[in-house]
Amino acid sequence: MGNSLSSGASRPNHRKNGIEWQGIIRYYSYDTTSRSLDSDLDDLQTHINTETIHMVYLYKKPLFEEQWTSLILYHVYVVFYTETHQGRFWWSLEKNGEALILQMSRNLEDVRDKLEGERRISSRNAWYWKPKMIIQNYSFETFANLYNFIIVTDQVNLRYNFADENCKKFAKIVFDRIARTKRWSHIF
Repeated sequence: MGNSLSSGASRPNHRKNGIEWQGIIRYYSYDTTSRSLDSDLDDLQTHINTETIHMVYLYKKPLFEEQWTSLILYHVYVVFYTETHQGRFWWSLEKNGEALILQMSRNLEDVRDKLEGERRISSRNAWYWKPKMIIQNYSFETFANLYNFIIVTDQVNLRYNFADENCKKFAKIVFDRIARTKRWSHIF
């Protein structure tokens, strides 16, 4: 897996004027009893090498807490699940201003509603906002092919840019790659 992966235990480097792109895939597992980076990455490597994606979804949430609509400004992320002899595993994959973030759990709510253990939408706005599914589709893509696609297309080194290299573009690339019959087209 090289050195582009890190455990969810590390936090981003902040610059004086904001957040700095790290050029990594941060991995966060909700199902680990150990916070050892080596054991987390060994488990992740096994998932990548052996699993097939069965369903893929795109979810959106407001970009800012104070928004009253998410028609134009929203954050998009990919959610998918794999199944093994150990059961179903839910994953989210997304791009933000810091890094690509990959999360795993046995519970959909963990990866859909949280980001690295913290709620995506604060409790003060939960009455109004919930992550909203945009599109879904079947998939037969292997996790290994998705991972290789991300590496070969150099997604890790494409710095976040609000106008161009953003969450929407990344989510579209990933969804379109692994969805069986549908493609996501967004206006903004």
